[in-house]
Amino acid sequence: MRFPISTTLIVTALVSRGFATYAPISTPCPSTSLVRTATGLSDKEAAYRTARKAKADKALVDWLLKTNLAPTSSGGGFRALLAGAGVIRAFDGRLTYHSALSGGAWLLSSIIANDFATISSLMEIWKPNFANGLFSPEGSNAAVVFADIDTDIALKQAAGFKGPVADAWSRLLSLQLLPGADYGVDNTLSAITSLSSFVDNEMPYPIITAMNVDLSGISCIPPSNGSIWEFTPYEFGTWDLEVAAFTPAAYLGTSLSNGIPDSSNCTTNYDNLGFVLGTSSTLFNDPTIGAAGAPDLLLANLCTSTATSNSTSSVDELKLEFEEDIYALLVEIPDIEFTSVADLFATWPNPFYNLSSSPLVSGQENLAMADGGESGQANPIFPFLQPARNVSVILVNDNDGDTAAIYPDGAELYYTYLAASAAGLSRLPFVPSSDVLVAKNMSDGPVFFGCGDVSTATVVWIPNAPLTAAGGAIETAQMQINETQTESMVANGVAVGSQDDSAEWATCLGCAIMEGSGARLPEDCTACFEKYCFTQ
Repeated sequence: MRFPISTTLIVTALVSRGFATYAPISTPCPSTSLVRTATGLSDKEAAYRTARKAKADKALVDWLLKTNLAPTSSGGGFRALLAGAGVIRAFDGRLTYHSALSGGAWLLSSIIANDFATISSLMEIWKPNFANGLFSPEGSNAAVVFADIDTDIALKQAAGFKGPVADAWSRLLSLQLLPGADYGVDNTLSAITSLSSFVDNEMPYPIITAMNVDLSGISCIPPSNGSIWEFTPYEFGTWDLEVAAFTPAAYLGTSLSNGIPDSSNCTTNYDNLGFVLGTSSTLFNDPTIGAAGAPDLLLANLCTSTATSNSTSSVDELKLEFEEDIYALLVEIPDIEFTSVADLFATWPNPFYNLSSSPLVSGQENLAMADGGESGQANPIFPFLQPARNVSVILVNDNDGDTAAIYPDGAELYYTYLAASAAGLSRLPFVPSSDVLVAKNMSDGPVFFGCGDVSTATVVWIPNAPLTAAGGAIETAQMQINETQTESMVANGVAVGSQDDSAEWATCLGCAIMEGSGARLPEDCTACFEKYCFTQ
């Protein structure tokens, strides 16, 4: 569905902002196809992967044998961002890929938008922004910020697109995380390819994940076996066999039917990076339930949950405060659309609409996208189980809040194993349920999965844990982080990634990476595998 275009509104806003805009832009379509079948990697990703691996190998060569090393950054709000930042800081330049979702996507987006900046330099950007809080942007200037965001949403609507609460959420996150004027409005996912660190293959290839909900049914939560959708600088799509298609990220927002544009003009600028990272963390199943003064419930009688999760990381008071803050946006940003179930999701025009080879979504004119971890899979592992990527070692940095102390216990990793098994993705080794890990005293430190199995990738699970005095636990719903907390959370993350700067851990991690290579391993590896490998 498109809405009437107000040319006057768009031109006026562009002039006042120096031509930076959040609104999608109409442009002539390319001569090449806008849909490809997922039979392997795109030529561009394949070329980047090869070039990046050569760069990563140079960083690895003095430490261990060459391999494709890929970390995942889990969900978990600002806890995931900050704890994950510390872990990434510990691994520096030795990575080929990097996937992320939700809070982890905030981290990855901030890194790549700032041209693969160091965590130390990013912290100087983050600290004052996080201290103000997500819902008090720029402190006393918040009213101006909200007015500007309202204009952004009105511009998007004037260009013919929906502007639900996910857009406001995305713009607030952009202010916190992305560079540039007007709260980072000029950042797009496809423009990452023009940054020097990407051109020079210094940046691990980024993948941000999200999930789709078919709103024609009764559930507004992605199913446990739902498709994992990938946003990359080159493409958007999913490997799911019932979709198995990708489209260029630069032309997201274009109206297509059976893979063919509806007109000679296509859409650009819809792939706003803030909207991408906001999509990956959109979890407003009903943000108004329980909020004081909220309008009538939208979803409570319309949806049932099919998700499986044992997370206990929410505190009622904080969750209620978060819900009330979301409701307050409807007042502070009046152009937010909030009239239907679909308005609680991030809306993406479906590039695979009426595409017979993608039956799972061919009937959806728009994709209702939600948090990548809503199905219980808080760790974005699926992208690295695709044989075409040939990822040998998956570093799973788990910052979920399963326990009462707000640390992970392996539950989400187990859910991913179940989903991967159901999908026939055999590259993921056996992973037990969290109660087994707890019983074996293996739930609060690194674990290697797939030891000795050359048919699978090696999974190195690195859970968040309190390795410093301050620890690394804050609530997922906490949207204001003071500067001391920001520093201490990152410091704890560094300790997690390096296991308190342990020489033994460095050796053992090297053993895990080398183990699948067929090379002769150092004698120290025997003790490492006895300590870290999960065995049934």
